[in-house]
Amino acid sequence: MELTGLLPVLAWLQILTRLVSSEGTEEPSSSPDPLPPPTLSLGSQGPVYYQGERFCLTCSAPSGEAVTGYRFYRRRGDQTPEELQSAPGASRLELRAETGNQGPYTCQYWRKESGLEIPSTESNKVYITVQAPPAAPTLSLHPPHPFYLHGERVTLRCSAPGGKRLQGYRFYGEQERLIHEEVPAPDGGARLEIVAEMGKAGVYTCAYWTLRFGRHILSEGSRPVSLSVQAPPPAPTLWLDPPNSVYLPGERVNLSCLAPRAQEVTGYRLYKRQPEQGSEELPASRGAPRWEILAAVGHEGPYTCRYWRRGPGRELPSGLSQPIAIHVTDPPRRPSVSLSPDYLTYVAGERVEINCLAPPGASPVEYGLYRNGEPVGSLLGDAGTWLTDLQVNGIRNATRSFSCTYTELIQGRAVPSYASDPVSVSVFLALASPSLRLIPPLPLYVTGETVSAECIIPNGTYVPSAHWVLRDGEPLPEPPEPQLPLNVTPSDSGTYRCGYSTELHGRHLRSPPSNPVPLSVTDPPPQPVLSMFPPSRVVSEGLPLLITCMAPGNTSERRFHFYKDGAEIIPGDTGSEISTMEPSTGSMNFSVLSIPRAGPNNTGEFSCGYEANMGGRWIPSPRSQAVNVTVTTWSLPIPTVAGSGGAATALALLLLLICLCRKKKAATRRLSTSYWKSQELRRSRIMRWSTDISGVNICLQQTTKGGRPQAASQDWGLLPKLPAERPRPGRAAGGAAPLKGQEEDDADSGAEFEFPDIDPTYTQLTFSCSTFRQGQGLSASLEHVCSTPDL
Repeated sequence: MELTGLLPVLAWLQILTRLVSSEGTEEPSSSPDPLPPPTLSLGSQGPVYYQGERFCLTCSAPSGEAVTGYRFYRRRGDQTPEELQSAPGASRLELRAETGNQGPYTCQYWRKESGLEIPSTESNKVYITVQAPPAAPTLSLHPPHPFYLHGERVTLRCSAPGGKRLQGYRFYGEQERLIHEEVPAPDGGARLEIVAEMGKAGVYTCAYWTLRFGRHILSEGSRPVSLSVQAPPPAPTLWLDPPNSVYLPGERVNLSCLAPRAQEVTGYRLYKRQPEQGSEELPASRGAPRWEILAAVGHEGPYTCRYWRRGPGRELPSGLSQPIAIHVTDPPRRPSVSLSPDYLTYVAGERVEINCLAPPGASPVEYGLYRNGEPVGSLLGDAGTWLTDLQVNGIRNATRSFSCTYTELIQGRAVPSYASDPVSVSVFLALASPSLRLIPPLPLYVTGETVSAECIIPNGTYVPSAHWVLRDGEPLPEPPEPQLPLNVTPSDSGTYRCGYSTELHGRHLRSPPSNPVPLSVTDPPPQPVLSMFPPSRVVSEGLPLLITCMAPGNTSERRFHFYKDGAEIIPGDTGSEISTMEPSTGSMNFSVLSIPRAGPNNTGEFSCGYEANMGGRWIPSPRSQAVNVTVTTWSLPIPTVAGSGGAATALALLLLLICLCRKKKAATRRLSTSYWKSQELRRSRIMRWSTDISGVNICLQQTTKGGRPQAASQDWGLLPKLPAERPRPGRAAGGAAPLKGQEEDDADSGAEFEFPDIDPTYTQLTFSCSTFRQGQGLSASLEHVCSTPDL
């Protein structure tokens, strides 16, 4: 034992010897004998204690002794022992080792009998030595703030004085409550990291201990440090722009941090991963609460942010925002694109089918089509087929590149796939339409005519390899040349188109057809019928000759022609008295060639024909059958009896003309006054001719068996049948004679002459007998002019 511990023991031994000797000299008292002494012990601990340690004294009475209570004493030198307070009846006393608690300790017990207290003899002495503890350590807070925010991490550092060998450290909270023990003692001091919370605010201390005399000697406690905790500013809000659930590599993502209102913000910070997880602080651009991140695999996050504001003695960081994770994924795999039909080259206007096919296992919800890298269309669903018409730019050939993508839903976002490999096509100019020309270009063709259908191909880059012609959509045999000759018949009528073929990079191409060209073919008009007056086809020289050309059918517009010995007769030529008569209205189905005075040159073969206006073209008919006409000279004087040849014929012609003058009808075509002037001239000639024949009475009259006059029938030839005439003013029904002077009025009035409507049937025209008298004027000597012919 050290010397400092033996000195107090020796001193107590000297005092104990004196006490024993003094007790032996006292006189015996009348009080009861004291009880046997108890035994005082410290348990297993030694007699040396360090300040602050606790020790326990145990007082034990001898076995079998009745004990009422115990008393503990501490002596100071030779002074009377100081009784220590203890619990009533307790045999244990717990004390804290302090410098003033050093010295010898004793105890006794007592028993109460007959109202008297009988004490025991004092126990043995137990010496307690108290030494000063090891020097106190130093306790500090890191970071050293006057207060801490709820949730912040705080480190308590406990450091012992240098040069001591330590066993460990202890950290104490409020009321010296042990909260942490660090064993073995780390070099440089112990650290305790705590999270600042409202329940952890208070005073903290620390101590260390060493090993002496086989005991753990605890140091004095450190100076206390105070941990003040308060709530941080409210957390900001962090959001993504655009707010997608998943991003593609290379996409730009904007992170924005916004503090609540009424906060005086001095700065923002963005963290990749939370600070307690070893975050990486990302500086904001120019202090703005906005960060731009390039999405990439490995940069997913999570991300948080906070802001700072000024506080008493420090900047106050806000709470962390809610973390946001940035999920990055690769786009779906490439699709494939194909064309149908699949050619090396195309021509403008052709339609091609573009098919986009997603790879196996994909779940497309939409397809997109791109032309030369630009989007041109999209289709919802799991089918990607487009029909597109290929075009060129102006007059130049072009190259088109097509690619496609598809879209899948990944974590709720529509993510487009990588684009397919492009498919390039060459687009050439379209074959230009040719034009079709008919040679000759007529509105209507006649059976037997030759027509050439010529296909005119525009100048261009294509060389025709073949030509084709369509009639009413049906192909005709391909002509070897651009012209197709046709010997037309009515069956060739129809709508004609033409086109051409060429070769382009192994493709056989056909041009669009030309615009339709109609071709109409008709048979020629039917052959006309030629008749004449007189019907005998023999006429005396000087007498009139009438030749009628009758066309069958009912055509509104015709042009008639007369021929003699194959040459056309031109009426009205210089010095010619030949003229034609045609109806002024109604059907143009006949024409009359009038020769007022036949001469030898009129002998010959006569025929006629006509042209019909059909579809804007005048088409000639076949010529009629030829009729031979003979003109004879006079061999006898004019007879004076009925039936005499030339005179009778002349008079009959005159009556025919007069009757035709009388036949007016509204549906006939009008002739000009000039025509009737010429007829008047012819009539005056006949009158002069009849006047020169004196003493001749021509009476075309015969007597019936009953003695009544009867007209001698004379067949004047085939002429159109005339309809019955209604009674005219000045004439009674039944053919009564006209009023006096009416004939001259009708002949000289200058009124237009109207041919009657004529039925295209034929009959023999007969006239009743008329009596002519030799005298002044022929018209004045007519007894009766003309009866209605028997038709």
